[in-house]
Amino acid sequence: MCLAKMVQEGLVSHIVSQNCDGLHVRSCLDRSSLSEVHGNMYTEVCSSCDRLYFRLFDVTEQTSLYRHDTGRTCTDCGSALRDTIVHFGEKGCLEQPLNWQGAMDAASRADTIVCLGSSLKVLRSYRCLWGMERVKRLRPKLYIVNLQYTPKDSVSTVKINAHCDTVLRIVAEELSLDIPSYKR
Repeated sequence: MCLAKMVQEGLVSHIVSQNCDGLHVRSCLDRSSLSEVHGNMYTEVCSSCDRLYFRLFDVTEQTSLYRHDTGRTCTDCGSALRDTIVHFGEKGCLEQPLNWQGAMDAASRADTIVCLGSSLKVLRSYRCLWGMERVKRLRPKLYIVNLQYTPKDSVSTVKINAHCDTVLRIVAEELSLDIPSYKR
């Protein structure tokens, strides 16, 4: 809820998430401000017309690596629906909810990157997300909040070894943000 509020207040412009749990969507975060680069286990997409379906249940129960058909069909065109999950070893090709273009556009404008609770072991190889094409002095400042080591610790501006919720609570208090409670 804190991140959605920060986007709403104009303090954060874009969120790149590796989580597949759909919590960012459920926090009412605007989809244009979100890239779910590993997909969303509650989202199906039509294989023909690209219509998105947001479900209250896990759509991946019958899917697996390279087998994404959920067994349901699109109410608009009748084509097969597929999950949006990017499994290890796959390359994500869906426009939504992955929104790689939104992530790359936001990264190209970013002066600050905050990484919350990620090991950064997968995303570290996506140079376009880190501003690595920029001259070193013009690269975004990197702040990491994580309890464990990450491959980006040595190049971070600040590394905070703490729980993300604790840090976000402190940040919200310092910014005088009223964070609404999450309601299912």
